[in-house]
Parts: sequence; C-alpha cells; structure tokens
Amino acid sequence: MENLKIYLVKISRVKMTISLFAVSILAITIVSFSPFDANADYDKITIPEISGTITISESVQNYTNESKIALSVAMAVAENSVEKGKAMWGKLDVVQGFLIYKIGILTSDDIFHKVIVDAGNGQTLYISEGISKNDWKHSEKKSSNKWKEHYSDLTPEERDVKKQQWGEVKDAFFALTIEERAKMIIHFISMKAQWEILSDEDKEAKKMEMKHMMEDLLPLSVEEKTQKLREYIISFQLVSQS
Repeated sequence: MENLKIYLVKISRVKMTISLFAVSILAITIVSFSPFDANADYDKITIPEISGTITISESVQNYTNESKIALSVAMAVAENSVEKGKAMWGKLDVVQGFLIYKIGILTSDDIFHKVIVDAGNGQTLYISEGISKNDWKHSEKKSSNKWKEHYSDLTPEERDVKKQQWGEVKDAFFALTIEERAKMIIHFISMKAQWEILSDEDKEAKKMEMKHMMEDLLPLSVEEKTQKLREYIISFQLVSQS
C-alpha cells in the first residue's frame, strides 16, 4: 500500500512538471509573439450581436459537454476564416447566451484576429478587425524594454539571438497540427487551476524546472523544437492516462 502511494506521488509530480512545461511554452508563445501582452487582453475585443445554435442558461456552470464540435474543429474553421492565419489560442465560452468558441488567430505578418465560432454547427459568427503589434496598447518600445530587463546580463547581440530562438518557439508551435495545438491549449486551461493551488515554494521549484527545460529547448532548430513539443504532448497524455 505504501509503495502504491509513493508511486502515485511520483506520477503526480511527473504529470505536473510536464504539464507546466506545456503551459509555459504556450504562454510564452502567446505573450511574447502575439499582438497582445496578456491573456486578460484577449477578452477586451467587443463582440457585436450574434445568434448561435446552442443556448446556455446563466445558471449553468459546467457547459463543457454541451459543445457539438471539438476545439480543434473550431480552430480549423477560424483558420479558414482568416487569410494566412494560424490558430494560437481558443476556449469554449458563453457569449450573449450562446455557446461558442473564442479563437485567437495570428497571421503571417503578425496581425491578430478574434474569431467566434458556433459550438453547435461550426459556423463563423464573427471575425474581429485585424490588430497589429504596433496598434496594441503595449508599444514596441515597452516590448524591447521587457526583453532588456529579462536578459539584462546579456549583450544586445546575445539578446537578439534569444529573440530569434523564441521566435522559433512560435514557429515550432505553429508547425504542430491543429489537433496537437488544441491538445496543448486544453491542457494549458486545465493546468491553470492546478497551478493556483500550489504553494509559493512549489511554484518557485516548478519555475526553476521550466527554466532548465527552456534552456535545453531554445538552442534546438525549429524542426527539433517541433519534435520536442510533440514528445511532451505525447508524454503528458500518457501520464494523464496512468
């Protein structure tokens, strides 16, 4: 019995480590290489009146099983709705009493769109105007200062290398299939709650683990980064099934 408890604890720790690595990859991809600076800004785009196919009462707290299409399908619909767009984020939500998916799309020239997809029939209900990095409330100067502060011990040339490497993380993320990106996004959402209940000490320990993982990932080529992301997706899926 005691051995079983030890085994379960080890499994839990492995799951948390791998999951938080996936979270950090996605978070950094979103925060560092999109037109917005934080997830909170994602919901600040005003959505006009829409009409969906699945109505959800305000009293319903859990509507995750009410959707008729998967997140990956909604992401594919959103990508097809924006020229040269890639789905970088998505979540199931209720807007104006209708069950929908909010999908964040980033184009090849770094223009951000929010796409609203009906969770019942997969129809595109709304596409926001494109927003560039320069038009967002956080300027390029602030972004540059953020990099300087984070890598204050590096020379400007070394910081440029880091920027390139992180840009390749974005490229590697978008090189994943829609299904793979959807799995990572879903895992990111589920892990947010687990992260909140960790102690400050455990959070710091996990941050250090992630830091070392990132240091191993960054020097890799785009192809190697993509493969590494795939390996982690498979790993945390296997652990979650244990």
